[in-house]
Parts: sequence; C-alpha cells; structure tokens
Amino acid sequence: MPEKWILKQLQGLPLAAKVAKTKIRIREWYEHFNGDVYVSFSGGKDSTVLAHLVHELYPDVPLVFANTGLEYPEIQSFARRMGAEFIRPKMRFDEVISTYGYPIISKEVSEAIFYARRIRGGGTTDKKMTIRRCKVLGQLTRCTNALTSQGRDRLNDLKRQSKSVESSTVLQEPQKIVGGGSNPEGLECIRRRCLTGVGEADGASMFNKEKWLPLCRDSQFMISHKCCSTMKKRPIRSYQKESKRVPFIGTLAEESKLREQAWIKNGCNAFDSKKPTSQPMSFWTEQDVLNYIRQEGLEIASVYGDIVAVDRDGMEYDPLFGIDCKLKCEKCQRTGCIFCGFGAHLDKGKSRFQRLAETHPRQYEYCLGGGQWVDNPNYDPVAPKMDGEWVNWNPKKIWTPSKEGLGMKKVFDDCNAIYGKDFIRYE
Repeated sequence: MPEKWILKQLQGLPLAAKVAKTKIRIREWYEHFNGDVYVSFSGGKDSTVLAHLVHELYPDVPLVFANTGLEYPEIQSFARRMGAEFIRPKMRFDEVISTYGYPIISKEVSEAIFYARRIRGGGTTDKKMTIRRCKVLGQLTRCTNALTSQGRDRLNDLKRQSKSVESSTVLQEPQKIVGGGSNPEGLECIRRRCLTGVGEADGASMFNKEKWLPLCRDSQFMISHKCCSTMKKRPIRSYQKESKRVPFIGTLAEESKLREQAWIKNGCNAFDSKKPTSQPMSFWTEQDVLNYIRQEGLEIASVYGDIVAVDRDGMEYDPLFGIDCKLKCEKCQRTGCIFCGFGAHLDKGKSRFQRLAETHPRQYEYCLGGGQWVDNPNYDPVAPKMDGEWVNWNPKKIWTPSKEGLGMKKVFDDCNAIYGKDFIRYE
C-alpha cells in the first residue's frame, strides 16, 4: 500500500516527470482492460488535460459527460465540441433536493447530518420503514473511528443482521436494529457521535462536526450528501454496466482529504477495488494542470477565462514562459455544479454565487429565488422531542424548492443567522 510520504514525493516532481508517469499509468489501465475504457469528462480543466493525455496514446477512447443540467452552459457547449457522449440522470436537481435535502457545507458534514437526524424508534414500526432503516446500515463506510472496540463488534453484528432483513428476528426488533432501545451504536447514533465528537479515543477526528450541531438541530430544511450519487454516479454506473467500460477520472489527491486517502489506499490505478477506477493524474497539483494547459496550448472552457499569473498581493499579470510563478484562472477557478452549496462558506474574494449573479443572472435567480413550505414527509407525530440528551429533528413543515426556483436564499440566510452575516456571501 502506498504511503503519504510517497505521494508528497510524487507531487514534488517536475511536470515532465509527472507526464511520463501518468502515461505509464494510462497504458497499464488500457492494456489491463483490453481497451474497454473511457474518460469521465466533466468539461473542467483537469479532465480536459486527462483527455489530452489519453488521446495522445489512444485517440479512440470515448469521452463521457454526465449532463446533470447543473453545469455552466459554456461547459456543456465545450463538452459537445470535444465530442463527448452525453448521459443524463433520471432526477432533476430540484427533485433530488425535495427528496433528500440541500447540499451544504461539505459532503461529509451533510452525510453526518442526514443520518444523525433520523429518529430512533419512535412510532414508526411498519415493515417497509423497518427494512429501509435496516438497509442503511450497509451504507456505513466511515466514522467507525468514533466507536469503542465493543461498539465496532456490535456494528459488525448489525451489518450482518441487515443482510437478512426479511428475517422475523429483524422485523420483530426494529428499535434494536435502527439504533433505539439497548443498541447505542446504531447508524443514527454513530452519526450523532460524529457531530459531537463523543467516543473518540484519540481526540477529535476529521469526521467530528460539533460546529455543525446548530445547523443540524435548528434549520428547517433537509440536508443531504446524495445529489452527486443520484445525478452523476448512478447514470455513470448505468453507462459502465451497459458498455462494460471502466473509467479514467481526472481527480487530484490534493483536492480533499478523502481523495488523498483513496490514493494512499489504491494508488493511481485501483485494479483490485470493488469499483475499479484509474486516477492517473492523482499526484498532480492544480499548478501542474495550469502549466500543462499553457505548455500544450490546450483549449479549455471559456468560463475559466485566460490563465494569468498572480503575485502575493493578488495582482494579476500575463505569465512569461520560463519564469516560475503562481497561476490561476482569470474567471472561474472551479466549474462543478453551479448551484452546489458544498464549500460555499470557504470561497475567498468574490464568492461563486456573487460571480454567478454577474455572469449568469438567469441561473442565479433560479438558484436563489423560489422555495416553499411543505409538509415534512418524514414527520413522526408520536416521536419524542428528546432522545436522551439529543433533540430529535422532527419539524412538521420544511423548506423545499418550488416551480419558481430552488429557494437557496433562505438556506444561506439561515446559515448566516447561525454562523455570521458573511458566512455564505451571495449578494
């Protein structure tokens, strides 16, 4: 298994060495799967570089673009010009929000809140609800570091039980399985531990989210991490199943702790993973990507603007070849999903939504405007207000998108009311 120091060493290599190593990884992946591969093409600068590297070796490898409807129009146009094959999700973004919740803060925080809000026991003991709650145990892949060794043993027992969810034992003991009664280590309880930090043997971990307890407890809108899996991963999985192809993906380990951990676990080519993927540029940095684009004269989506150099004071100027300098895109730094709230509180300078108001006012109005109060489909009329010291999240009415828009202004305003006026800047 690779180690973190090896990743740091690779990230420090010259760009030419990184290009050579990446092409080796591309060849290994292509040959291992006899050419049944594709490039997962987002239209962004990273996947544009990846497509260029792959096509230099294998020009016939297809580009596949998951058209969620959340991309900048310029990204969609660029993907068409690149000859990408378009695939589409079965749900619109407003439907995903109405069903699961708004994406806010980060995927990890939203996931912890989504599960922590589930009511343990309560009055809901019908068979379908019991089965659904049991099955979610199988989704638990993180946060086990919040458990004692005894808790981990109990968790493994629960996961084994969830596989036989139709058995009479499981159906007769819904509270035992879903985290109520005598089982303090159910999925919901684990997510609560993730939010509070309780149970950590070695101090706070990256999954402790005590800061976000007020957002979990006091906001009146659903919060979820499921937009990406619903709108991107599902259609991609369907494409892979039908085409029998496996992907090249242009992600960088430096982008997040989870991607760094994925590299440490699998390296660039995850041959033995349950879902094989190749990230042959994992050890690149964003500066490498920008330098390669300039070096090769690649076209990138117009929404990025020009690539410029920036000094310590933030002044931008035209970079000169052969002179080492920090590069950035003149306009958008990241393109992603334009309505996504993940990381919005971390934006420096002009925020993504302030920029969206200037460049795409129609999309901005749809994102911030609209919204409506509806009955909470998960409201449990007999659930207790308190679960021990935990306040159950059980509002009768919740805020959701409407025909007029996604209603994210209220979501941002509520976050700002909790964490400060400029926590998420959108005006």
